[in-house]
Amino acid sequence: MADRMEELHMFITDTHRSQIRGHLTLMEKQFQVLQRLSDYTEEQFLADLILQAAGERALHLALESLTDIGNIIIDALIMRDPASYEDIFEILTEETVFTREFYDHFIDLVRFRKLLAHEYDKLEASAVWHYVRKHAGDFPTLRDSISTYVKLG
Repeated sequence: MADRMEELHMFITDTHRSQIRGHLTLMEKQFQVLQRLSDYTEEQFLADLILQAAGERALHLALESLTDIGNIIIDALIMRDPASYEDIFEILTEETVFTREFYDHFIDLVRFRKLLAHEYDKLEASAVWHYVRKHAGDFPTLRDSISTYVKLG
C-alpha cells in the first residue's frame, strides 16, 4: 500500500501543489471569517444582514476551494470521475485523504453547498448560522489532511 501511494504521488506535480496551496490559502481566509462569525450569538447573527451575507459567502468559497482541490487531486491521480460535489468528497475519503469520521462530520456542509450556490432563494439565515457554528473549526483538519496526502511539506 505504501509503495502504491508513493507511486501515485509522483503524478502530483509542483504545479498541482502550488494550485492546492493557493486554494488552501483562500480556504483559510474563509475559515478565519467563519471563526469570527461563530463568536456571535444566533440572535445577533439573525439580526444582521451583513453577518449573514459574510457567513453565506465564506461557507460557499470554502466549499468551492475544497472542490477545486479535490478535482486537482482526482485528475492528477486519475481517480474515478466524480458524479457530484458530494462525490468529490466521497472519493477523497475513499482514497484516505480524509477519515470516515471526518467525512461523517463534514458531509452535511458539502450537501449544503447546493443551497448556497443554486437554491439561495430557499436559504434560511438560521441554517447558515448553524453551519458556521458547526464547521468554523474544521480548517485545520482539512489543511492537514490535504497537506499530508499531497505532501505539501
